[in-house]
Amino acid sequence: MKPAKLLLVGPMGAGKTTLGMILSKQLGWPYFDNDKEIAIAHQMSTQELSRLPVSELHRIEQGYLASVMQRPAPFISGVAASVVDYVDCRQLLQAGTAIYLRLPLEKVLERTGDTGIGRQALQDNPGEVITERFLRRDPFYREVSQFTIDLGLSPKSDAASIIAYLEATLS
Repeated sequence: MKPAKLLLVGPMGAGKTTLGMILSKQLGWPYFDNDKEIAIAHQMSTQELSRLPVSELHRIEQGYLASVMQRPAPFISGVAASVVDYVDCRQLLQAGTAIYLRLPLEKVLERTGDTGIGRQALQDNPGEVITERFLRRDPFYREVSQFTIDLGLSPKSDAASIIAYLEATLS
């Protein structure tokens, strides 16, 4: 399989970190967790990042995507859900191998807590915000992704489906 810049995209709670770590182990490619790397780069704790204004956090997340795309392949990176809101970031995602980790809206609502990085906007009306973001971003995730996987109950099975896709397309 050819080396790739594998970018896991999707809403909060989709399992980007979980799948990224499984794929990293199975493929032997490094996994870059955007939340952890942003915290280190900005010398902030994840709690401090989760208190930033949403617009500032989105600016930082956009910068992170641009910087991770400068790294040599192969690698796997989780991508902040917000980056698909920006045209320049959608173009960056299309330059890599973006995989859309798709969950039904009901599952996104179940999995998304109201604390953590990127959840600042969820404090007042989380269900409404998550629904609005899901409906707005779903077409963008589909647009930038080379592969969409409708997630099942098993992250290991989902990882196997992603690897099968990669083997078929990156050989």
